[in-house]
Amino acid sequence: MDWSIYLSKAQNNLRTAQFAYEQGDFDSSVSRAYFAVFHIQIAALLKLTAFRQERWGHDRVQAEFNRRLIRQQKLFAASLRFIHNDLIGRRHMADYSDQHTSARVAERCLGKASDMVSIIARVLEQA
Repeated sequence: MDWSIYLSKAQNNLRTAQFAYEQGDFDSSVSRAYFAVFHIQIAALLKLTAFRQERWGHDRVQAEFNRRLIRQQKLFAASLRFIHNDLIGRRHMADYSDQHTSARVAERCLGKASDMVSIIARVLEQA
């Protein structure tokens, strides 16, 4: 499996999240911000660990990223460990609830996703 494909997916999702935010589509922005985080975590697992999956489950990706890359290898700050859960909860609200996401919430989600993608991408490109 090629980690760089998932890096590209993360970056594309982040651009799409930014565009959706600029268009006032805050639900889509949050959804794409989450997938940017999900894909960058997969890229990191592929490049920096021996962990592989036929299908990448959302909970498993978060658990393995936190266990292998934050706790064991200490490659990333502990502050990153909650972003996946926070954004998946926001994505579920954006995608499945009967309420729209506010601009403020979307901006926070986009910021967290952008920070996480940037931090991890830097490490991946140097590794």
